[in-house]
Amino acid sequence: MTIRFATPDEIARWNSIISENPDGGNVMQGREFAEQKRATGWAPVYLVADGVALTVLQKTVLPLGRYWYVPKGPGTGDAAALVALLPGLRTFAAGKGVFGVKVDPELPSDPAVAGALEAAGLVRVADVQPNVSTVVLDISGDLEAIEASFGSKTRYNIRAARKAGVETRVVEVDDENCTIFYRLLAETAEGSFSIRSEEYYTGFWQRHARAQAGAFLFAFVDGEVVSADFIMVLGAKASRKDAASTRKRTVRGASALLEVAAIEWLKARGVTEYDLCGAPPSSEAKNKDHEHYGIGMFKTGFNPAITDFVGTFDLPVKPLQHRAWLRIGERAALKVHRMRHHESWY
Repeated sequence: MTIRFATPDEIARWNSIISENPDGGNVMQGREFAEQKRATGWAPVYLVADGVALTVLQKTVLPLGRYWYVPKGPGTGDAAALVALLPGLRTFAAGKGVFGVKVDPELPSDPAVAGALEAAGLVRVADVQPNVSTVVLDISGDLEAIEASFGSKTRYNIRAARKAGVETRVVEVDDENCTIFYRLLAETAEGSFSIRSEEYYTGFWQRHARAQAGAFLFAFVDGEVVSADFIMVLGAKASRKDAASTRKRTVRGASALLEVAAIEWLKARGVTEYDLCGAPPSSEAKNKDHEHYGIGMFKTGFNPAITDFVGTFDLPVKPLQHRAWLRIGERAALKVHRMRHHESWY
């Protein structure tokens, strides 16, 4: 297995290269996602292996060395190909002063898959991304047929939103709309989950919009924004990266109608797969006490099937340093970073 750094020409067309991976690519393997991570101390590293491109995020962890993270990758498409990649990745990383590599490939959650990865030397670790379990929509068909496939309650809510005069449209990702979205996101997050700074989100959203790799969709009632989505796009795949809705004015079906608008917009751009980005595990879908029960109920209204991925693993490159990282280093790094910056280390 040959692994090398990508050339400047390859990096310039990186998203196109990533979309040719066996898994069709992933928005979190896109160049814009990686470059934005510089704002939180990560340095992008672009690698090319036999048949697969890898976007790697790198941080230096003193005194252990460098730590690599391959968000939502490598995109090998199956477990056997990932296992074949690992020896070369370990050797290449060792030569760059790396002590460990975190991977979270979108492979199915299956004991045989997990067993194959662990037998190849990967170690199961805590998940980082919100969509290890998620709801994925096939939007390759006719829009009318797609909407007809939604659950009855979701279709009812969409009709109610239309009747109530909810308007949806794509809007500019300018400073004003970023502020509107962030305030709505903060309102949604209050008491439920943490968010990064407005400066970070604005940079993230606008970087993707400039590259035509992301867009805002807003839902309005009487001119007021009541729901908002930020959609990321890479090749034929898209992800509902950020979503928010007002808690001050309940409008039945506004968020559901916004997804219809998002699907229509994505289809016009050749997207065939739409990840709603996060759900409870399929085994917990009916558990009302699960923290993601509510969002799971909303998203399974569009597709009742929850997709569970195999999860997140570390590849120990330097075993002694990596053991120290897992036992003490990671916990300390995450705690100190959150105290200083009020956000996730990752």
